[in-house]
Amino acid sequence: MFGNSKNRRGRTSNRAFFAQLSCAICLCSFASGCGPQLETGDDARIRVTPARQIAFSRVTIGQERSLPFVITSVGRDKLEIDKITWEGSQAIQIALAGDLPHTMPNASSFPVSVEFSPTETQPAPTGKIRIYSNDPDTPVYTLDVVAQQLAPQINVVPSAEERLIIGQTDVGHTTTRPVVVTNVGDLPLTISDIKLVAGKAFSYALPKDRSLPIALPANARASLDIQVAFTPQAAGKLEGSLVFVSDDPIHPEYKLPIIANSDTPCLRISPSLVEFKPSVSVGTTAQKTVKLESCSDVPLTISEVKQTSGGSVFSSKLTGNGAPLEKDSSATLTIDYSPKIPGIDQAKFVVISNDPLQPNAKISVVANASNNQCPKAVARGRIKGSSVYSQTIDAAPLDTIEFDGSQSSDPEDTKLKYHWSIEKAPTDSVASIASSEDLPNASFFVDLAGDYSICLNVEDGEAMMSCNKDCVTIHAVPRETIHVQLVWKVPGVTPTEVAGSGADIDLHFLSLPDGHWNDTGEETLKNGTDVFWKNKNPTWKVGSQTESPSLDIDSRTGSEPENINLDKPNPCRWYAIGVNYYENDIYGAAYATVRIYISGKLRFEKPKIKLTRKSEFRQVTWLFWDGDKANIFESDFATTSDDAWHNITPVVPNDVIEDARKSSPKCFDQ
Repeated sequence: MFGNSKNRRGRTSNRAFFAQLSCAICLCSFASGCGPQLETGDDARIRVTPARQIAFSRVTIGQERSLPFVITSVGRDKLEIDKITWEGSQAIQIALAGDLPHTMPNASSFPVSVEFSPTETQPAPTGKIRIYSNDPDTPVYTLDVVAQQLAPQINVVPSAEERLIIGQTDVGHTTTRPVVVTNVGDLPLTISDIKLVAGKAFSYALPKDRSLPIALPANARASLDIQVAFTPQAAGKLEGSLVFVSDDPIHPEYKLPIIANSDTPCLRISPSLVEFKPSVSVGTTAQKTVKLESCSDVPLTISEVKQTSGGSVFSSKLTGNGAPLEKDSSATLTIDYSPKIPGIDQAKFVVISNDPLQPNAKISVVANASNNQCPKAVARGRIKGSSVYSQTIDAAPLDTIEFDGSQSSDPEDTKLKYHWSIEKAPTDSVASIASSEDLPNASFFVDLAGDYSICLNVEDGEAMMSCNKDCVTIHAVPRETIHVQLVWKVPGVTPTEVAGSGADIDLHFLSLPDGHWNDTGEETLKNGTDVFWKNKNPTWKVGSQTESPSLDIDSRTGSEPENINLDKPNPCRWYAIGVNYYENDIYGAAYATVRIYISGKLRFEKPKIKLTRKSEFRQVTWLFWDGDKANIFESDFATTSDDAWHNITPVVPNDVIEDARKSSPKCFDQ
């Protein structure tokens, strides 16, 4: 039985609610057509309006809605309402106009409010209201309560019509694409299974904290984010599907088609949301760039980019689209923002291309303008240990660069924040900047040979970014005569995930003709002939001379490069260079790249050397130094067994010797 009326936040009070019903009650009491026509007589009689069902329209979880029903006494005797009960979902509450039991004279009415507040656990109102009275014919009057709630409804992005498109991916490499699942129905959705109907090249991963079955709340209030990975073992187009099994009555098995290495053009936009933040000073111009990249082997044609909103404060320029774009090549969209008054400005751009899935791809732009004057960034750097700052630095791999931004300034003289960024770095560099936004100083470790651009933006006390970006250029050139560099990647696995316990590739540099692989020599004599992690700094005797090669970095995860250096090698010397998959645990195939610099210039590069198993070894090159120049020859020796290369002295093939003789006869004619 339910008691007196009550109030809830966000609702009209029951007193007001019942007052609003008074007119309807009076009309209902005296109108012949109101409610079912029950017989009258000497007995008590009950009439309920509506007579059989309380029906709610859609009510979103978290919302509340009330519907009334009215009990009327239509007999000659007084109607005694003993109690009113609800049997069903806890999402329903009954609010009464007074206390029960309640005595009702003829033609009097008693209003009741049915309140529906759906929750995740109680999303439906289904149940029955029972009214107990002294009506001899209907001592228990029953009302049904229902709601027009939408059943669970799965929503997948990309949709089945859009399909999940994975662009061209090199053999052995991995491309990952997201799939987002929500429930747009009114009732919770349960995903009982996810089936990947595809070849071994495809896989999917749930978030680490989720496992099947998975319940998704109604009205897209939470999502399931899935990562689909594609690692082809051969070239060519592949197809499959991801199937979601759920209690969606319309789509109990939702099928998302997957197309990889597609034979249609593919456009990748980065970023698709452009933000000018924190703010741009009125009267100045800020600039952002968007990369429009071809992600398929089929050439991409970008015909134009149209601005569809945003007004004259925005302008754009498209470059690099003069010809169809091959895979991994890109055009550049430059967007300028020149605010005239303070406030927020927004714009939309449409990229028109021959990508059939997104022929009119959209780019959104958001910007904020301020009357505050922008600060000025001034950056400079130096090699650690030097006293001279400059904006152009000649360095070498393994140098540490120190940066200073203390000469930056702000017209309003507020405290600045310093934002350092790497704008350019050599391929495979994983170097990062050590900095704090509250300090003008930063440092940077040069991990690879090549060119770097390290830039500074400053932010003033009113969150205004500098109108300029000041950069320091670093030219990193190896100082040693021979510099050998090794980098590697394990598809789909980041260095932090392998955490030093696997995916360990080792670089080897061997002295010939008497050296043998994996030779550490005697520790006290430092006479090992193979330079690697167990023999980092040997001393080689070459006649009356010596050589001092060194392994300067030993990386166990690929999070930094390995490199071996040898300065002033003796003339007419042979060396061999190899790589070994020392430890791979469960991480699978790795792809190594070996680069050889001679006197600071890149002379040899072997990319994507595939190593699939622990103990696998590949000799990459033979290197002959004649005293003035290097002759580098590729090697095809490979083995998956330690016994096949440990303590083995490789023999230089006759054809390689003959090529070296032709290039450097002085070493062979003596």
